[in-house]
Amino acid sequence: MIERFYHSFKFCLLVILTFLTIAACYGRTTQQMAFTSAQASTSSCQVIQHISGKTQVCGQPQQVVALSPPLLDIMLALGVQPLAYAEVDLFTRRKFDKPEAQIPFLGKYITTKPINLGSRDRPSQELLLWLKPDLILGEPEYNKNNYHLLAKIAPTLLFRIQEKDDWQQHISAIARALGREERAKQVIAEYKQQITQTKAALAPIAAQQRRILVLGFGRLIADSFVLDPEEFVCGILQELGFEIITVGSREQERFSLSLEVLPQIETDVILVLPSGNNTIANAQQQWSENPILRSLSADRGGKVYFTDFQLTRIRGPIAAETFVNRMREILK
Repeated sequence: MIERFYHSFKFCLLVILTFLTIAACYGRTTQQMAFTSAQASTSSCQVIQHISGKTQVCGQPQQVVALSPPLLDIMLALGVQPLAYAEVDLFTRRKFDKPEAQIPFLGKYITTKPINLGSRDRPSQELLLWLKPDLILGEPEYNKNNYHLLAKIAPTLLFRIQEKDDWQQHISAIARALGREERAKQVIAEYKQQITQTKAALAPIAAQQRRILVLGFGRLIADSFVLDPEEFVCGILQELGFEIITVGSREQERFSLSLEVLPQIETDVILVLPSGNNTIANAQQQWSENPILRSLSADRGGKVYFTDFQLTRIRGPIAAETFVNRMREILK
Protein backbone atom coordinates (compact mmCIF):
# COMPACT_ATOMS: atom_id res chain seq x y z
CA MET A 1 0.00 0.00 0.00
CA ILE A 2 2.82 2.37 0.90
CA GLU A 3 4.54 1.46 -2.36
CA ARG A 4 1.38 2.27 -4.37
CA PHE A 5 1.10 5.62 -2.58
CA TYR A 6 4.75 6.38 -3.35
CA HIS A 7 4.28 5.64 -7.08
CA SER A 8 1.10 7.76 -7.20
CA PHE A 9 2.92 10.64 -5.51
CA LYS A 10 5.78 10.40 -8.00
CA PHE A 11 3.30 10.43 -10.91
CA CYS A 12 1.42 13.48 -9.58
CA LEU A 13 4.69 15.31 -8.98
CA LEU A 14 5.80 14.54 -12.52
CA VAL A 15 2.51 15.86 -13.92
CA ILE A 16 2.81 19.06 -11.87
CA LEU A 17 6.42 19.64 -12.95
CA THR A 18 5.52 19.00 -16.58
CA PHE A 19 2.63 21.47 -16.36
CA LEU A 20 4.86 24.12 -14.77
CA THR A 21 7.51 23.61 -17.44
CA ILE A 22 4.96 24.00 -20.24
CA ALA A 23 3.46 27.09 -18.59
CA ALA A 24 6.90 28.66 -18.21
CA CYS A 25 7.75 27.95 -21.84
CA TYR A 26 4.39 29.34 -22.96
CA GLY A 27 4.93 32.45 -20.87
CA ARG A 28 8.35 33.02 -22.41
CA THR A 29 6.93 32.43 -25.88
CA THR A 30 4.05 34.84 -25.26
CA GLN A 31 6.46 37.48 -23.94
CA GLN A 32 8.72 36.89 -26.90
CA MET A 33 5.80 37.24 -29.33
CA ALA A 34 4.61 40.42 -27.63
CA PHE A 35 8.12 41.87 -27.73
CA THR A 36 8.51 40.91 -31.40
CA SER A 37 5.12 42.45 -32.21
CA ALA A 38 5.98 45.68 -30.35
CA GLN A 39 9.38 45.76 -32.05
CA ALA A 40 7.73 45.34 -35.47
CA SER A 41 5.16 48.00 -34.63
CA THR A 42 7.85 50.48 -33.61
CA SER A 43 9.92 49.75 -36.68
CA SER A 44 6.91 50.50 -38.92
CA CYS A 45 6.42 53.96 -37.41
CA GLN A 46 7.65 57.11 -39.10
CA VAL A 47 7.69 60.78 -38.22
CA ILE A 48 5.92 63.08 -40.70
CA GLN A 49 6.76 66.79 -40.78
CA HIS A 50 3.81 69.11 -41.37
CA ILE A 51 2.80 72.69 -40.63
CA SER A 52 1.87 72.01 -37.00
CA GLY A 53 5.03 70.07 -36.17
CA LYS A 54 6.08 66.44 -36.33
CA THR A 55 3.67 63.54 -35.95
CA GLN A 56 4.36 59.83 -35.63
CA VAL A 57 2.32 57.62 -37.93
CA CYS A 58 2.55 53.86 -37.46
CA GLY A 59 1.79 51.12 -39.95
CA GLN A 60 -0.22 51.81 -43.09
CA PRO A 61 -3.37 53.76 -42.15
CA GLN A 62 -6.54 52.17 -43.48
CA GLN A 63 -9.21 54.40 -41.94
CA VAL A 64 -8.34 57.91 -43.15
CA VAL A 65 -10.30 61.15 -42.75
CA ALA A 66 -10.06 64.16 -45.09
CA LEU A 67 -11.11 67.51 -43.65
CA SER A 68 -11.08 69.49 -46.91
CA PRO A 69 -11.41 69.05 -50.70
CA PRO A 70 -7.66 69.35 -51.47
CA LEU A 71 -6.81 66.56 -49.02
CA LEU A 72 -9.58 64.37 -50.40
CA ASP A 73 -8.28 65.04 -53.92
CA ILE A 74 -4.74 63.97 -52.96
CA MET A 75 -5.98 60.88 -51.10
CA LEU A 76 -8.03 59.71 -54.08
CA ALA A 77 -5.16 60.38 -56.49
CA LEU A 78 -3.01 58.15 -54.28
CA GLY A 79 -5.64 55.41 -54.38
CA VAL A 80 -6.93 55.81 -50.80
CA GLN A 81 -10.67 55.89 -50.08
CA PRO A 82 -11.98 58.18 -47.29
CA LEU A 83 -13.56 56.88 -44.11
CA ALA A 84 -15.10 60.33 -43.58
CA TYR A 85 -15.01 63.74 -45.22
CA ALA A 86 -15.69 67.39 -44.35
CA GLU A 87 -16.88 69.58 -47.25
CA VAL A 88 -16.65 73.34 -47.70
CA ASP A 89 -20.35 73.81 -47.01
CA LEU A 90 -22.64 71.96 -44.63
CA PHE A 91 -24.32 68.85 -46.01
CA THR A 92 -27.52 67.59 -44.40
CA ARG A 93 -27.18 63.82 -44.83
CA ARG A 94 -25.11 61.72 -42.46
CA LYS A 95 -23.40 59.88 -45.31
CA PHE A 96 -22.33 60.78 -48.81
CA ASP A 97 -24.49 57.95 -50.14
CA LYS A 98 -24.30 59.25 -53.72
CA PRO A 99 -20.83 60.83 -53.79
CA GLU A 100 -20.75 61.40 -57.55
CA ALA A 101 -23.71 63.75 -57.25
CA GLN A 102 -22.81 65.16 -53.83
CA ILE A 103 -19.06 65.83 -54.09
CA PRO A 104 -18.16 67.97 -57.14
CA PHE A 105 -15.51 66.56 -59.49
CA LEU A 106 -14.14 64.09 -56.92
CA GLY A 107 -17.25 62.03 -56.16
CA LYS A 108 -16.89 59.80 -59.21
CA TYR A 109 -13.58 58.50 -57.81
CA ILE A 110 -15.15 57.47 -54.49
CA THR A 111 -16.21 53.83 -54.16
CA THR A 112 -17.32 54.02 -50.51
CA LYS A 113 -20.00 56.00 -48.67
CA PRO A 114 -17.92 58.24 -46.42
CA ILE A 115 -19.37 59.69 -43.23
CA ASN A 116 -20.24 63.38 -43.45
CA LEU A 117 -18.29 65.31 -40.79
CA GLY A 118 -19.88 68.68 -41.54
CA SER A 119 -17.96 71.71 -42.76
CA ARG A 120 -14.17 71.77 -43.08
CA ASP A 121 -13.71 74.47 -40.42
CA ARG A 122 -16.01 72.76 -37.91
CA PRO A 123 -15.75 68.99 -38.35
CA SER A 124 -17.74 66.95 -35.86
CA GLN A 125 -15.37 65.80 -33.12
CA GLU A 126 -18.07 63.52 -31.70
CA LEU A 127 -18.23 61.61 -34.97
CA LEU A 128 -14.45 61.46 -35.17
CA LEU A 129 -14.28 59.97 -31.67
CA TRP A 130 -16.89 57.40 -32.68
CA LEU A 131 -15.11 56.53 -35.95
CA LYS A 132 -11.64 56.12 -34.37
CA PRO A 133 -9.69 56.81 -37.59
CA ASP A 134 -6.06 55.83 -38.12
CA LEU A 135 -5.16 59.21 -39.60
CA ILE A 136 -6.69 62.70 -40.02
CA LEU A 137 -5.65 65.04 -42.84
CA GLY A 138 -6.54 68.73 -42.76
CA GLU A 139 -5.52 72.27 -43.64
CA PRO A 140 -4.13 74.79 -41.11
CA GLU A 141 -6.41 77.57 -42.38
CA TYR A 142 -9.40 75.66 -41.01
CA ASN A 143 -8.05 73.15 -38.47
CA LYS A 144 -5.10 74.77 -36.71
CA ASN A 145 -7.16 76.12 -33.80
CA ASN A 146 -8.56 72.68 -32.93
CA TYR A 147 -5.44 70.74 -33.89
CA HIS A 148 -4.68 69.70 -30.29
CA LEU A 149 -8.16 68.16 -30.00
CA LEU A 150 -7.92 66.36 -33.34
CA ALA A 151 -4.46 65.03 -32.45
CA LYS A 152 -5.91 63.38 -29.33
CA ILE A 153 -8.36 61.44 -31.49
CA ALA A 154 -5.83 60.22 -34.09
CA PRO A 155 -2.50 61.23 -35.65
CA THR A 156 -3.31 64.49 -37.44
CA LEU A 157 -1.35 66.09 -40.29
CA LEU A 158 -2.01 69.63 -41.53
CA PHE A 159 -0.80 70.82 -44.93
CA ARG A 160 -1.34 74.22 -46.56
CA ILE A 161 -2.68 73.56 -50.05
CA GLN A 162 -3.85 76.95 -51.25
CA GLU A 163 -1.69 78.13 -54.14
CA LYS A 164 -0.67 76.87 -57.55
CA ASP A 165 1.86 74.13 -56.75
CA ASP A 166 1.23 73.42 -53.05
CA TRP A 167 -0.16 69.96 -53.76
CA GLN A 168 3.04 69.01 -55.57
CA GLN A 169 5.12 70.14 -52.59
CA HIS A 170 3.14 68.15 -50.02
CA ILE A 171 1.95 65.04 -51.82
CA SER A 172 5.17 63.16 -51.02
CA ALA A 173 4.80 63.67 -47.25
CA ILE A 174 1.14 62.64 -47.39
CA ALA A 175 2.07 59.60 -49.49
CA ARG A 176 4.71 58.59 -46.90
CA ALA A 177 2.08 58.65 -44.18
CA LEU A 178 -0.26 56.55 -46.34
CA GLY A 179 2.40 54.14 -47.59
CA ARG A 180 1.89 55.29 -51.20
CA GLU A 181 5.24 56.90 -52.06
CA GLU A 182 5.64 55.23 -55.44
CA ARG A 183 2.14 56.25 -56.44
CA ALA A 184 2.95 59.88 -55.52
CA LYS A 185 5.92 59.88 -57.89
CA GLN A 186 3.67 58.48 -60.61
CA VAL A 187 1.00 61.16 -59.99
CA ILE A 188 3.55 63.99 -60.32
CA ALA A 189 5.13 62.44 -63.42
CA GLU A 190 1.73 62.01 -65.09
CA TYR A 191 0.80 65.63 -64.34
CA LYS A 192 4.06 66.99 -65.75
CA GLN A 193 3.60 64.88 -68.88
CA GLN A 194 0.05 66.22 -69.28
CA ILE A 195 1.30 69.82 -68.93
CA THR A 196 4.05 69.24 -71.51
CA GLN A 197 1.68 67.71 -74.04
CA THR A 198 -1.06 70.32 -73.52
CA LYS A 199 1.39 73.23 -73.66
CA ALA A 200 2.67 71.97 -77.00
CA ALA A 201 -0.88 71.56 -78.31
CA LEU A 202 -1.87 75.08 -77.21
CA ALA A 203 1.38 76.79 -78.24
CA PRO A 204 -0.04 78.32 -81.46
CA ILE A 205 -2.99 79.73 -79.48
CA ALA A 206 -0.79 81.01 -76.63
CA ALA A 207 1.37 82.84 -79.18
CA GLN A 208 -1.65 84.82 -80.42
CA GLN A 209 -3.78 85.00 -77.26
CA ARG A 210 -1.20 85.04 -74.52
CA ARG A 211 -2.80 87.37 -71.95
CA ILE A 212 -5.62 85.93 -69.80
CA LEU A 213 -7.74 87.73 -67.23
CA VAL A 214 -9.18 85.24 -64.72
CA LEU A 215 -12.40 86.62 -63.32
CA GLY A 216 -14.43 85.33 -60.40
CA PHE A 217 -18.12 85.98 -61.00
CA GLY A 218 -20.61 86.07 -58.13
CA ARG A 219 -24.37 85.80 -58.32
CA LEU A 220 -24.35 89.61 -58.54
CA ILE A 221 -22.13 91.10 -61.23
CA ALA A 222 -20.96 93.66 -58.69
CA ASP A 223 -19.31 90.79 -56.75
CA SER A 224 -16.75 90.16 -59.49
CA PHE A 225 -13.08 89.85 -58.57
CA VAL A 226 -9.77 89.18 -60.32
CA LEU A 227 -7.75 86.12 -59.27
CA ASP A 228 -4.08 86.54 -58.36
CA PRO A 229 -1.40 84.75 -60.46
CA GLU A 230 -0.44 82.65 -57.44
CA GLU A 231 -3.85 81.00 -57.25
CA PHE A 232 -4.29 77.39 -58.31
CA VAL A 233 -5.88 77.76 -61.77
CA CYS A 234 -3.72 80.79 -62.61
CA GLY A 235 -0.58 78.80 -61.86
CA ILE A 236 -1.69 76.06 -64.23
CA LEU A 237 -2.38 78.59 -66.99
CA GLN A 238 1.12 79.96 -66.55
CA GLU A 239 2.55 76.45 -66.82
CA LEU A 240 0.66 76.15 -70.12
CA GLY A 241 2.42 79.24 -71.46
CA PHE A 242 -0.12 82.00 -70.78
CA GLU A 243 0.36 85.32 -68.99
CA ILE A 244 -2.03 86.17 -66.15
CA ILE A 245 -3.27 89.76 -66.08
CA THR A 246 -2.92 91.30 -62.62
CA VAL A 247 -5.05 94.10 -61.22
CA GLY A 248 -4.36 95.88 -57.94
CA SER A 249 -1.49 95.10 -55.56
CA ARG A 250 0.08 91.66 -55.12
CA GLU A 251 -0.96 91.74 -51.45
CA GLN A 252 -4.59 91.42 -52.53
CA GLU A 253 -5.28 87.77 -53.31
CA ARG A 254 -8.56 88.62 -55.03
CA PHE A 255 -9.04 92.16 -56.27
CA SER A 256 -12.66 93.32 -56.23
CA LEU A 257 -13.43 94.85 -59.57
CA SER A 258 -15.86 97.47 -60.80
CA LEU A 259 -17.17 96.45 -64.22
CA GLU A 260 -16.57 99.97 -65.49
CA VAL A 261 -12.83 99.28 -65.13
CA LEU A 262 -12.88 96.17 -67.33
CA PRO A 263 -12.74 98.03 -70.69
CA GLN A 264 -9.47 99.63 -69.55
CA ILE A 265 -7.75 96.25 -69.03
CA GLU A 266 -5.82 94.96 -72.02
CA THR A 267 -6.33 91.23 -72.32
CA ASP A 268 -6.67 88.70 -75.12
CA VAL A 269 -8.81 86.18 -73.24
CA ILE A 270 -11.17 86.35 -70.27
CA LEU A 271 -11.78 83.20 -68.24
CA VAL A 272 -14.93 83.54 -66.13
CA LEU A 273 -15.35 81.37 -63.03
CA PRO A 274 -18.89 81.56 -61.57
CA SER A 275 -18.43 81.49 -57.79
CA GLY A 276 -20.57 81.09 -54.69
CA ASN A 277 -24.06 79.95 -55.63
CA ASN A 278 -23.71 81.17 -59.21
CA THR A 279 -23.70 78.72 -62.12
CA ILE A 280 -22.11 78.68 -65.55
CA ALA A 281 -25.51 78.99 -67.25
CA ASN A 282 -26.54 81.92 -65.07
CA ALA A 283 -23.17 83.66 -65.50
CA GLN A 284 -23.37 83.30 -69.27
CA GLN A 285 -26.82 84.88 -69.22
CA GLN A 286 -25.62 87.71 -66.97
CA TRP A 287 -22.73 88.34 -69.32
CA SER A 288 -24.90 88.38 -72.43
CA GLU A 289 -27.31 90.90 -70.90
CA ASN A 290 -24.67 93.39 -69.74
CA PRO A 291 -23.72 96.06 -72.33
CA ILE A 292 -20.35 96.81 -70.71
CA LEU A 293 -19.31 93.16 -70.79
CA ARG A 294 -20.54 92.70 -74.36
CA SER A 295 -18.45 95.72 -75.44
CA LEU A 296 -15.14 94.19 -74.37
CA SER A 297 -12.71 93.33 -77.16
CA ALA A 298 -12.31 89.78 -75.80
CA ASP A 299 -16.08 89.31 -76.02
CA ARG A 300 -16.28 90.72 -79.56
CA GLY A 301 -13.51 88.33 -80.58
CA GLY A 302 -15.30 85.35 -79.03
CA LYS A 303 -12.56 84.88 -76.42
CA VAL A 304 -14.64 84.81 -73.24
CA TYR A 305 -14.80 81.34 -71.71
CA PHE A 306 -16.60 79.91 -68.68
CA THR A 307 -15.60 77.10 -66.36
CA ASP A 308 -16.46 75.98 -62.81
CA PHE A 309 -15.02 77.90 -59.85
CA GLN A 310 -15.18 74.69 -57.78
CA LEU A 311 -11.80 73.63 -59.19
CA THR A 312 -10.11 76.57 -57.45
CA ARG A 313 -11.12 75.20 -54.05
CA ILE A 314 -10.22 71.56 -54.73
CA ARG A 315 -6.63 72.34 -55.75
CA GLY A 316 -5.23 68.82 -55.97
CA PRO A 317 -3.91 66.57 -58.77
CA ILE A 318 -7.37 65.46 -59.92
CA ALA A 319 -8.59 69.06 -60.05
CA ALA A 320 -5.42 70.03 -61.93
CA GLU A 321 -5.92 67.29 -64.51
CA THR A 322 -9.58 68.29 -64.91
CA PHE A 323 -8.71 71.97 -65.40
CA VAL A 324 -5.96 71.25 -67.94
CA ASN A 325 -8.34 69.08 -69.96
CA ARG A 326 -10.98 71.80 -69.78
CA MET A 327 -8.55 74.47 -71.04
CA ARG A 328 -7.43 72.26 -73.90
CA GLU A 329 -11.08 71.70 -74.83
CA ILE A 330 -12.23 75.33 -74.80
CA LEU A 331 -9.11 77.08 -76.10
CA LYS A 332 -8.23 74.90 -79.08
